[in-house]
Amino acid sequence: MKVQILIVVILLIFLILPSRPAYGESTAEYNVQIKDDGSSTWILIRDVGANGSIDTWQQFQRKVMSLVERAQIKTGREMSAEFDFMSISGSGSYAVVEYSFDWINFSKTENAKITVGDVFQIQNFFNQLYGDGEVNMTYPSGYVVETVSPQPYERDDSRQTLMWVGTADFTNNTNIVLEKEALTPGLLNVLQQNAVIIVSLIAMISGLSVAFYLFRGRQKKDKATPKSEIPSVLETESDEEKIVKFIRHSGGSLYQSTITDRCGFSKAKTSQILSILESKGIVSRCKKGRQKVVTLTKDSSESR
Repeated sequence: MKVQILIVVILLIFLILPSRPAYGESTAEYNVQIKDDGSSTWILIRDVGANGSIDTWQQFQRKVMSLVERAQIKTGREMSAEFDFMSISGSGSYAVVEYSFDWINFSKTENAKITVGDVFQIQNFFNQLYGDGEVNMTYPSGYVVETVSPQPYERDDSRQTLMWVGTADFTNNTNIVLEKEALTPGLLNVLQQNAVIIVSLIAMISGLSVAFYLFRGRQKKDKATPKSEIPSVLETESDEEKIVKFIRHSGGSLYQSTITDRCGFSKAKTSQILSILESKGIVSRCKKGRQKVVTLTKDSSESR
């Protein structure tokens, strides 16, 4: 009886786990960042196996331009593409290739809403690029999801992210509507009902601030204190410095997904920043299973 139960459990595991590509095949990941003006930034990541081929930068541009032109004809909306970068990493029997470009007028904007979906009416949309793969979509802050079809596999409203494990569901019925957030009626009512009190508090605080300023000015004049040195402006830590600092404090090596979670960036933004750091020789990345390991290079780890 125990053996039969074990066999059933094993069969269920194989049915539940998503199928993985065979050795030598290529896989694709599409990261799409929707912007509030209707454009979008695309970062395509390909794990190219031993039997796969890598498009040159010019081949990739021709492929995208063909797709954008077809989408423009299909939607009747003027579109264009602006290309950003291409990077290749990895060694041996596989390589990780990243392409990035901006798709202008990718989605419709009207009445404080962004509607995504009409471009996917093109037959075999993703086959015009690199076929089936994971789709990660992020939308701008200040917007909420009003409608989403097909239903995503994962959804995180706090980080404005939607994720699908494959592209098969993206058909003519794809419709994602993002609506700009507004003040809730309850909050508006509270502000209206307490307008007099709020204005009085603001006036009182302003008066106190002016009185304090005048008092401090007179006190400084009376004391005739020597001029003090003007404090230097604190420098704002950049996103690149934030990632490098986090990796260094974590021992010099981290999973890329951990960096995404802990730094609060989207997958696309993390990948883009790491590509820049990799091109500068500050970090290196290698594949470990389905994860990517990011490691500080020897030179950058020694410069503390």
